[in-house]
Amino acid sequence: MAIIRPGDIQRFITSGCKSTALILVHGPDEGSVRTRVRAMVSTLSGPDADAMSVLDLDAEALNADPGRLLDEANAISMFGGKRILVVGHAGKLSKSVWQAVVDVPPIDSTVIFQADELTKTSPLRVALEQSASAMAITCYPPSRQDLQELIDARARAAGLSITPVARAYLSDLLGTDFALSEMEIEKLVLYCQGQLVIDVADIDAMIADSSDQSGSEPIDRAFDGKLEEIEAVALRSFREGINASGLLALSLNHALLLRRLAIARSAGSIETAMRSERIFFRRQDRVRNQAMRWDLPMLGKAIDTLAVAQEQTRRTPALEETIAVRALWSIALASRRR
Repeated sequence: MAIIRPGDIQRFITSGCKSTALILVHGPDEGSVRTRVRAMVSTLSGPDADAMSVLDLDAEALNADPGRLLDEANAISMFGGKRILVVGHAGKLSKSVWQAVVDVPPIDSTVIFQADELTKTSPLRVALEQSASAMAITCYPPSRQDLQELIDARARAAGLSITPVARAYLSDLLGTDFALSEMEIEKLVLYCQGQLVIDVADIDAMIADSSDQSGSEPIDRAFDGKLEEIEAVALRSFREGINASGLLALSLNHALLLRRLAIARSAGSIETAMRSERIFFRRQDRVRNQAMRWDLPMLGKAIDTLAVAQEQTRRTPALEETIAVRALWSIALASRRR
């Protein structure tokens, strides 16, 4: 079975994916799915990435032209090197699209299938998990133990240690979104460079008061519908060191959080969901109000808007700040129409 265990995912992303023709990344933790895919694209494309070597495809377009995936997978890169094909919403693909690629995997391309959680009987999942040329990663929301292991691994990789009390404290503060948790841990590790040990005081200074993080302000202004205030606070965030792609990643994770809360709201259990998400107490009222304002169709459109903006910043990094601000404007306009 070509299934990557949770403990081996990072190793596969940093090296193993280079020798794998077909990769499935799916699961209920959408933030983690997107983060894993972006990380593999970065590994495969290398430091001198050529935007022309990465092709984003969508299930709807491929279903309308079933032979295109096979053609693209076997096309020769214009500038040499490996081509990377990322297939979004892969769970919606018809079998006629992917069967030929599974039967005859590409030699000079890597195809990454990105999807929501696929059932164990999903034809695509079964085919890829049984293929000798494929690997499958399932992304689940992290447990408390998962978060503590992640904290230890990131600290150890940076030459740091963390006290048991600080580890437990940090894992309680982090939410259930794996991708966002990774970002917060990385910020803490960078903050503590030059030290030997991470303690509770370091966490309080860097992470605990997330309401004071400049990155959250433009996001909240957007989801609150405060269109006129977005540009100023976003530019301030950029000056303070938050890059545009990072801001979009945080925005996307926030939209995914609101979608989980909106689903819980429709089931009459939003307060239980708020507690399970472990949202920092100073932000709870604001996040709750946003979850009450935004419905599922609106959040679906917001997620698509932010995902497209992320891809645009990767292709045209010189315009990333403009792209990020415009995406947040779109979110604010949608909020106002509510």
